[in-house]
Amino acid sequence: MRTHPDGTSILPLPDLRFAELDAARLGLSGPRASYMEAGEAGPVVLCLHGIGASSVCFRFLFAGLSRHARIVAPNAPGYFLSDPFSADAPRAEDYADAAAAFLDARGIEGTVHVVGSSFGAMTAAMLAARHPARVAKLVLIGASRGQRWKSDAERGEMLARRAASVAEGGVALGRTRWQALVAPGTGTVVQDLVQTMLSATNPHGLMQAARATDAVDIVADAAARIAAPTLVLTGEKDGVNPPAIGDAIAAAIGTHARVVNPAGIGHLPELEAPAMTLRLVSDHLGL
Repeated sequence: MRTHPDGTSILPLPDLRFAELDAARLGLSGPRASYMEAGEAGPVVLCLHGIGASSVCFRFLFAGLSRHARIVAPNAPGYFLSDPFSADAPRAEDYADAAAAFLDARGIEGTVHVVGSSFGAMTAAMLAARHPARVAKLVLIGASRGQRWKSDAERGEMLARRAASVAEGGVALGRTRWQALVAPGTGTVVQDLVQTMLSATNPHGLMQAARATDAVDIVADAAARIAAPTLVLTGEKDGVNPPAIGDAIAAAIGTHARVVNPAGIGHLPELEAPAMTLRLVSDHLGL
């Protein structure tokens, strides 16, 4: 059994499973949604992954939280065998509605806790704004604000970079992009976890998510409507969504949002520092 540098055991992932969504209502090209799940008793924790990720990024939360909760991590449309949206440029709202529909398809009623990472944090924030009756508590890790608040030139450059980064497929994305997602000096164990996660990325799905990100500003579009107690967790060394991004989102949510910026951590605390992340998430969710 491998061990993370922080001492956490690296356990096998849960099996990949499938749910059936209403494709016509959600604007999907097909009904299939893949997901991973662990735990049977306790509150439900819905985990939403980032733009170059998948449900595998929550491997340590599966292991660490499943004794006290039911952890469910769907793969967003266009990711890891989940059918994509039909439109080339779906909206952030569409991803949030698909997440809510996934809960319905799994027969999960009432409120759930939601943990989102990066693009998944953007989706989680939009979910909490659009479907407040479904979200009890919220955790935003490496939170993306979206891109609409930036200049047209900056937004164009970002989309071009996204397209170039995934032009040769997921394996090349993992080889060329992993270092940008973690703090400098990250070792080979975490490198392998991040590269493996990135390698599963489908270029079409990534670019659909990128266009959704381009058109939204969570601060303006969603934050003021978030009523759930929120933890905003951004690594001090996050070069993708720096702490100032998380600070702006938290400020727009209000006094029921709390910010934590762990030193020496980059964009993926859930993989870079799983013991710390598990402790912070467990404390916030009361697990």
